[in-house]
Amino acid sequence: MNNPLCILMAGILCLQGLVLGAPADNPKALIGSWNGKATGPQGGPPTGNITVTLEKDGAGLKGKIVVKGAGGGEYSGQISDIRLKDRIFSALAVFKFGESPLEVRVSGPLKGRSIEGTFSVVSKGQKMGDGTFAITKSAAALVKK
Repeated sequence: MNNPLCILMAGILCLQGLVLGAPADNPKALIGSWNGKATGPQGGPPTGNITVTLEKDGAGLKGKIVVKGAGGGEYSGQISDIRLKDRIFSALAVFKFGESPLEVRVSGPLKGRSIEGTFSVVSKGQKMGDGTFAITKSAAALVKK
């Protein structure tokens, strides 16, 4: 380890960890409030402006999603099975509409303060289609971290 190149590389890696605030796959980087848009299959749920709030829950994370549709309607769901692996965010959101929960499996790469990705919508065991989403972490969430 007396090699100057090894010392320089170790220093760069340490600085990278300090600048980024958390290792690449530390789910702690996801904690906070995220805002953006989602477009469901054929304009169906979940479509609209979305707010995603993620928080620590024991050893993992849990969350909530609020969707505000174009017509002014608002509905929410619970987020579970939150993961960050190889900088890819994935989770399961469940919306309860009457007796048929709508399950939405999301996935997308974490790039700085943003995640853009896709989701699949399932109801009563039947795939209803795919959609897209884009969210950005709010500045207030960055300060609290």
